[in-house]
Amino acid sequence: MPQFLQNLQRYANNPLEFVNGVVRVGNMIGNEIEYGRKQVRGFIEDNVPKPVVNTLDNLTDTIGTGYESSPVGALDEGAAIASEGVANITGSPGLGLAAGFMLGMVDGSPGINVRSGGARLKFKTQGQWDVTQPKRIDDARDAVDSSREIIRNIQEANPGVQASVLKKTITEYKAAEKALADRMPKVSSEESNILAPGPGREQAYPRSKPRAKEMKVDFIAESLQQNVDQIIEQVDLHHKFPKGISAAFFNQARDLIQKGKMSFEELKDMAVRAQKKGMEPGDVETDLLPMFKTPHDSFHAEMRAQGSNQFPGENLEISKTKLTQRLRKIKTKKELNALWDEMLSDDVKYLYETAEVWQPLDKAIKEVSPKFTGKAKSKAK
Repeated sequence: MPQFLQNLQRYANNPLEFVNGVVRVGNMIGNEIEYGRKQVRGFIEDNVPKPVVNTLDNLTDTIGTGYESSPVGALDEGAAIASEGVANITGSPGLGLAAGFMLGMVDGSPGINVRSGGARLKFKTQGQWDVTQPKRIDDARDAVDSSREIIRNIQEANPGVQASVLKKTITEYKAAEKALADRMPKVSSEESNILAPGPGREQAYPRSKPRAKEMKVDFIAESLQQNVDQIIEQVDLHHKFPKGISAAFFNQARDLIQKGKMSFEELKDMAVRAQKKGMEPGDVETDLLPMFKTPHDSFHAEMRAQGSNQFPGENLEISKTKLTQRLRKIKTKKELNALWDEMLSDDVKYLYETAEVWQPLDKAIKEVSPKFTGKAKSKAK
């Protein structure tokens, strides 16, 4: 690991300074980040062909601007793309990783927002979370509705025109489709966030969260320590408890609450029971697992190619839409709780535990069979 990253790690392990209940990031970390940027920049300029360096410069400008206007999106994604491109052109995964670090550190070190002085360890109480979370759910849903409305208005203004043509010819349509794809998972996330985050259970999704960046960097560093020639590709954070499943169950509980057939405390108890079984749903770090993109994609494909025990005829990783349709038939909290507990002991448990061994299994197979790519298409059985 480069010296400046070792220093960052050491400084991060030092006692933190608290000012008015807020954690402050010391100047040592900020200085180390600037030094690290210069070191990586120099390394790239010495080892990468000039056209690639120019491309990196352009990417840095573009990604930096994009991150300012949309904090959730462009930086990490752009850094991953650039990293893969440099690795492919130069044949050096380590150099690709260095490029990714350079671009990914536009916002400061992984997990630390230097510009704002950075506090993140002041957690809401469960009571505070209960009050504020409904608005976050509403905001996420409203954002999806906004994108859908733009798409619908453009379609109505262009009757008979295929969506593929609209996407190619109308910039606003393409942008709305992309925004919709980005926003829909966030709805399920917010609907699944029942228990307030806390120490050791920081919120690590979406990918702009400080803990998300830390988890990704730790994962890459560990992978390189195990195998210096490890091919570094995009790192995803996988929800071990599928957020579409937890969201559908919690939404059915909310529906019963509105009808006076269930209490909010009973909804929270569903999340607590899952937590006690070691399978807490939501965006807390304990539910998130760093995975390289290829095995992450193959995991979902395999889980969707297998059948569900709780819902015969459906996929093991049942879609939120189909699960919602099934759950609408449930009319009492007794039925909902029974099915929830059954899922925790069967389908969800299998999905959760299989996810934890999937990445190591993928790595082991590649070591003994170099021709294995992990990209073969799964077929439903």
